[in-house]
Amino acid sequence: MPAGYNDKMIGQNDHANAIRLLRALVARGANSKEPMANAWITQVALEIGLDGDELNSALAYALTQNWLEDSNMTGRTLLTPAGEGAEETS
Repeated sequence: MPAGYNDKMIGQNDHANAIRLLRALVARGANSKEPMANAWITQVALEIGLDGDELNSALAYALTQNWLEDSNMTGRTLLTPAGEGAEETS
């Protein structure tokens, strides 16, 4: 296997899982105007089959892409306008 192959595949999976999560969140009413409870995000992720490391990696990827951001409110996360758009274009 070429060097970096695993890293590339992991990055592609993180991207795909982040998009799946964004789509599921938006389909259930998430928008960039209201923070989402982290427990609700986790529940939606579980419903679409993301948990454990896959969920953590998808969330980390979405944060690095500025699709999600930590809210000023404890236990809440914001879907950014870029995150709303990312789920539509990918």
